[in-house]
Amino acid sequence: MNTPPVPPKSLAWRLTMAAIGLQVLGTALLQAYLLLASPMAAQMREIYARPEMLATTGVQLAAGCILVGLVTWCTTQRWLRRHGASGVDRPGRMTAVLLALSLVLFVLISVAQALLQHAFYSLIVTYKEWVDNTFGFYGPGRMLVMGLPLKLCGILLTIVGSWLAVRIAAWSVKPGDASGAPSYLPRHAAWIAALTLLLWQLHAALALGGYFTSYMQSTDLLEYALGYWVLPALILALAAWVCLKRVPQTLGTAGFGRAISHGTFAFWMAQALGIGLAVLAIRAMTWNQLVRAAETNATTVVLLLAYGALLALGCHVGARLFYRRREAQQDAAPA
Repeated sequence: MNTPPVPPKSLAWRLTMAAIGLQVLGTALLQAYLLLASPMAAQMREIYARPEMLATTGVQLAAGCILVGLVTWCTTQRWLRRHGASGVDRPGRMTAVLLALSLVLFVLISVAQALLQHAFYSLIVTYKEWVDNTFGFYGPGRMLVMGLPLKLCGILLTIVGSWLAVRIAAWSVKPGDASGAPSYLPRHAAWIAALTLLLWQLHAALALGGYFTSYMQSTDLLEYALGYWVLPALILALAAWVCLKRVPQTLGTAGFGRAISHGTFAFWMAQALGIGLAVLAIRAMTWNQLVRAAETNATTVVLLLAYGALLALGCHVGARLFYRRREAQQDAAPA
């Protein structure tokens, strides 16, 4: 006897939580192997004893879970909407198949990333002279060429793997109750935009943090916790609040892609404005003024507030840009 159809929200969240749980478990087992049973376990324990490694490992885990969760939730909702169904006939079977596929894909993706990393660094060694002459031995250019390709490949592999897991799991079941597709609400669009912005923020923090910590070492875990954990949580809260306020109540045909574009635009708009304002400020100040400003805690507070304001502005402008037709229709609607 088939299990009664599960409501769409319950099905999407069940699959999302299952995928995230497996991601956490797989990452924990991988880290345990590196620290306890790998040939370089002693060296790895020394490395992970440093506070920056503990902080960045937590950020990498959070970024992976958010990415997997977003892809799983959006893919499930899109599949239900395309079939006009509010659930499936055997949700337990779909969850089990998803877990099995996700486990296999997690292993395959990890192996693929290791092979890509080996091939990439072998290529770097082969053309070391050209890389050194073109990008230098240190600096942002070298950082980007050494980290960006592998980071992008890892993100793309994770997205494809999560998407495939849901799509293949959907073949094992049939759409259930045809009472109507699940609704895509403004709060869904707002949270997708906010989580997309947070993903960009986490990956940018990992890249820039790795670059700066290579020059400035600190043994204070609190500093890393504030920068890697507390600040992203505050950014997520701010972005979600602004997006929930600014995303129109009538979305029309707008889908998940528009919400992802909204979050991406908000993040990069804030970066562009921040860099522009920083250049103007540096040009307007003398070297002594810059040194004094860098030594005061008030400067850090002002910079964080300014960055938050730029992110909020990006969320506001992005909502007006990507949902302007919906807002125009709301304004034109009779009272």
